[in-house]
Amino acid sequence: MPSVVAAHQPSALGLTPRPASSSPSTSSSTAYSSPSASAAATKTGSKTTSSTTTMARPQIPAESAPTANSTSSSSPTKKPRNKTTKPVVATTTLAVHTRLLLTLARAFFTVATPLFFAALALFNKTVAVLKPLPSYPLTKPIVAPVLDWLQDIATDYRGLFVTVIVNPICLVWDAVDYVQDWMLDCEMPAVGDVAVRRAIHHDRVVHVQNQVRIHVANGATRLCTARPGFLVMSVRAPIYKSQWAGVDVGALRDVIEVDEEREVVLVEPGCNMGRLSRELIQRGWTIQVLPELDELTVGGLINGFGIETSSHKYGLFQHTCTAFDIVLASGELVHCTSESHPELFAAIPWSHGTIGFVVAAEIKLVRALPYVRLEYTPCTSTREASRVFETASRNNDHDFVESLMYSRETAVVMTGKMAPTVPKDQKLNVISRWYKPWFFTHVQSFLGKSSPSGTFVEYIPLRDYYHRHTRSIFWTIRDIVPFGNQAWYRWLFAWAGPPKIALLKLTTTGKLHHLWVTKQVVQDLLVPITTLDASLDFFQRELDTYPLWLCPMRMLSPAEDLLALRQFTSPVLKQAQAEHGHQSHAFQPPTTPRGSFTPPHPSEQLYVDIGAYGVPKAPSFHHETTLARIEEFVRDVQGYSACYADIVASPVQFRVMFDHRTYDEVREKYDAKKYFPQVQEKVHKSARA
Repeated sequence: MPSVVAAHQPSALGLTPRPASSSPSTSSSTAYSSPSASAAATKTGSKTTSSTTTMARPQIPAESAPTANSTSSSSPTKKPRNKTTKPVVATTTLAVHTRLLLTLARAFFTVATPLFFAALALFNKTVAVLKPLPSYPLTKPIVAPVLDWLQDIATDYRGLFVTVIVNPICLVWDAVDYVQDWMLDCEMPAVGDVAVRRAIHHDRVVHVQNQVRIHVANGATRLCTARPGFLVMSVRAPIYKSQWAGVDVGALRDVIEVDEEREVVLVEPGCNMGRLSRELIQRGWTIQVLPELDELTVGGLINGFGIETSSHKYGLFQHTCTAFDIVLASGELVHCTSESHPELFAAIPWSHGTIGFVVAAEIKLVRALPYVRLEYTPCTSTREASRVFETASRNNDHDFVESLMYSRETAVVMTGKMAPTVPKDQKLNVISRWYKPWFFTHVQSFLGKSSPSGTFVEYIPLRDYYHRHTRSIFWTIRDIVPFGNQAWYRWLFAWAGPPKIALLKLTTTGKLHHLWVTKQVVQDLLVPITTLDASLDFFQRELDTYPLWLCPMRMLSPAEDLLALRQFTSPVLKQAQAEHGHQSHAFQPPTTPRGSFTPPHPSEQLYVDIGAYGVPKAPSFHHETTLARIEEFVRDVQGYSACYADIVASPVQFRVMFDHRTYDEVREKYDAKKYFPQVQEKVHKSARA
């Protein structure tokens, strides 16, 4: 999928009491308990938004903020004191029936939380006892066949297993999370109380700083977030989580403030796209680049990469950010922008948490309209598909541009424009309804239709459009629940929603995991749009998997010729430029300073993300050698591989693909090398289970 991200985590299915957070709802007279005052770190927040008050600086107020841009005074050999802060109190009165429901909910969680963790401990202990049984001589003849039989059922009948087991668990997960979010909504101050929300955020940041200082003082040599590995949005879970010192950042998941005058939103890294789009759109705003899957988080989209069909005019997610707050390995909080600490600001995107812990980000806003006028253009030839797509991608009058390729010759190019209303003679398609066909199959249906204009138009609610690929997880759900798009299944079972990616990974059997790793590909490859035809031809030979997702993007960082740095002339890039007639395409002004991990080539600022998710049919496909050839091709056109997917490049090859110059300087300057690995060490295939 189009990013490497941290999935939204409801902290052990949401049963752990959570620190309060800002909210758009009515507030109560309930005190907020600072996470820095408690040894037990909680891992959630609330689905909240903020005010329209203008602040002079997007960081927390100076009088209440942790010290920024100054080194911690704690001695590295002495265990730092875990500071506490005064609780923040909201002072509104709730209705009697709301107070009663709130009391019942608290009572439920008071009882359910210890029971849940006791059951979890019992389950883990049972697994630990049963795990060695298949290897014992006495029990092997009995236990091994039974386990193989159960594994075969969970593998061969995966769709049934997901429908009967995984989806109900997802429903409970969502329900518990919803109730806790509601509880926090009741406990938070009214909209507009920026000071209280910032104070709550301040407490959470202090908690992160204290954890970092304590881990370093106790001799930790590697730091990472404490989020469980199965919640990371990648095919495979990282294996380093159990070996490194974990820092709990799970409470940082809220919108802090919506500043309508400056047209920015200040948000914590754990806030996911589902919550962010819901809270912004109802206020008439949206962010410039809002990736489509609900569970993608702000922190993951910054530390990894994020893209959406508006990226042809606004760039990647990172290019729409104007400020970051980051906690370094020293415990120091640094606020960075393109003018203040510009080298740090440039190095954070794509760094995968190898510089520090992002604790807040400021992101540009644009006005949102309630609908999207979506125009579908079916294409039935290779040349037509590329021409229509590139022409649309270079046109900034479109708010959204993407293409789904169903074969090398057939594709549907989509262009969208936000609209205030739906004309009476036009169709409104609410694609989020559970009984609707998967979006990619709906798009494919236009290939079999005819129109005098050659195009088709319909209107879609804006939030539905943003999350159009969520229900089918692009199209990977068809390999998990093959019958999931049949009408009977949609009407009877699809209301339960798509399975959570985290639970799919957690319930994957050994045999199924082997199939996913060796027989399936999940890759996003960013290449200059002038090389699109050559890239598609190459991927056809190497993968032959469809649909392919094509999404254009501006690389809004200063251009660098990385090929010239290694004294390499790309035959593919040179030929593509010749075929385009050496056209001079206008460059948009960069939005980020020099030093990006992924600068565009000087000849082309417009790139395209080719997303391949599925089972390759190419006879020569091999899960390692094919990926190595693909990475070599991408390097040779100054393209980039999304690092949430499998990376097989060696450290030297990885440095050829990505520009490490500013990144290395920043890691040296801020002493990150002692406590964080390089990006390649975290994202390489060998670092993931």
